[in-house]
Amino acid sequence: MRLKGYCLPLSPEGRAGVVDPPPWHYGGDVIEVVFKADPSEVEKLLPEPLELGSTLGLCFAWFVEWTSVSDVNPDLAYLNPERSQYRELLVAVNCRLGGEEGFTVPYIWVDNDFTLLRGWFQGFPKKLARIYMTRPHPLNPRIGPLRPGVKLKGICEAHGERIAEASVTLTGRGSAEDLLRYRFYLLRHFPSADDPSRPAVMELVQSIVENFKVGEVWNGEAELRFYPSLFEELDKLSPVEVLGGHYFSLGMTIRGARVLHRY
Repeated sequence: MRLKGYCLPLSPEGRAGVVDPPPWHYGGDVIEVVFKADPSEVEKLLPEPLELGSTLGLCFAWFVEWTSVSDVNPDLAYLNPERSQYRELLVAVNCRLGGEEGFTVPYIWVDNDFTLLRGWFQGFPKKLARIYMTRPHPLNPRIGPLRPGVKLKGICEAHGERIAEASVTLTGRGSAEDLLRYRFYLLRHFPSADDPSRPAVMELVQSIVENFKVGEVWNGEAELRFYPSLFEELDKLSPVEVLGGHYFSLGMTIRGARVLHRY
């Protein structure tokens, strides 16, 4: 094969692909809202053999501002910052597989093409959107450092529609023990070229995550709204109860995924 690369477009030198091969290294600042949705709507989103988790209807939404690089291009954040930075809205629902609790991600939006494709390869069903987040800065005279009372917001819009809006008002410092356990079960799906009724790839995988670290954690009171849309179904997961919010930093390496089930 003359053409090289991890993904399309393949090229003679292999540098034209949208995404580098794993492992991928991440650091991000997260606005999180933990909530409960209608368990019957959550169950509709779970492909077999996933089942409802032990906390019925448990979900969370992340607005995240990420910086990511790969082993192939470890200096990418310096060489081309636009190819290493992105924002996303991730919505996850609690599930269980063989007695092991986790989350699957039915909906997720991002604002850059490389992370969209990388998400599809992993099983994150990413779509493009515009995402805005409060960016606190300790030296801003009116915003100041993180402290009780600081308000943070995330907004996602796509194709002229407001998709979601989340806000957290900080109440005090927390710790990593206040956060959920983020084990992800993901559905990889790629349609067949010759038979649209049958996928060429359909498999349930678990992300292989290493070097997971959580920085400073703040707890807070939260609000979350999913907007109705002609083309999205996120509003069916609208909160029936908001359990709380957090603002924290995290870092991790995603090395790939482990196939758990092939359909």
